[in-house]
Amino acid sequence: MVNYNDPATVAKDSEAVVKLWHLMDGVYIWEFLTTLDYEWDVIRGHRPYRWTIWVYSLARVNTLLSVIFNIIGFDVTSEINCQVWVTFFAIFSSLAFISATLLIVLRVIAVWNKAKIIFVIAMAIWLTEISSFLLGTIRLRAKWSPEANTCIMGNFDSTKYSSITSFSSDLALLLIMLIGLLRLRREGGGAFALGRTLWKQGLIWLLLATIAEVPPVVLLILNLNLPLVIITQSPGMIIVTIAATRLYRSLTNIYSSNM
Repeated sequence: MVNYNDPATVAKDSEAVVKLWHLMDGVYIWEFLTTLDYEWDVIRGHRPYRWTIWVYSLARVNTLLSVIFNIIGFDVTSEINCQVWVTFFAIFSSLAFISATLLIVLRVIAVWNKAKIIFVIAMAIWLTEISSFLLGTIRLRAKWSPEANTCIMGNFDSTKYSSITSFSSDLALLLIMLIGLLRLRREGGGAFALGRTLWKQGLIWLLLATIAEVPPVVLLILNLNLPLVIITQSPGMIIVTIAATRLYRSLTNIYSSNM
């Protein structure tokens, strides 16, 4: 049986964390740069302006800032104030999650044609997620390790609640959207045509965003060792942002809601 707390195992798992996080950082930087034309088209007036572009941009920019702080934390070679670093990293990561989830919430409300009960439920889910992320961010800690020559994050039990809450929230939103799409299907006609487009272009990204949050929750609960606890945290946030922003871009072109 593997001893996950063995120093050799921890060192190997730590190396895997660095490689995976750097890989996902590169993926997101590529995603951000190759899709800047969307915002540029809105600025030039080539695309209709909707206030939701600010939520979209906040999700993208906060994820980029989180990636930058992530790279700083891994690649710095001299001692830094790790608590300041982890606080900013957690803040930008939380804001990215919150903004990306709001994009999904807005899509769910649009599918239900702004029904008041769905609006209240979806916003309540989103506000619950905000409170859980704030709690996790406040309690997160980090310190400099002379042996590893890097910052070591700790107290990840504080993020367990926020991760479970985030997963449950996005799963609930997925189910609400699924029910809304089935409702459109029953209505038939133009609504059914719209529903099929939403199903193909929207539901798949929402499903991906929800699935991306499963590994972080499972690993937090198992608590095998620190590297395995955090290995999917940042990649999960990046996947959620990519999924939510791609969902936004794909549906903006086919849904005429003026939100």
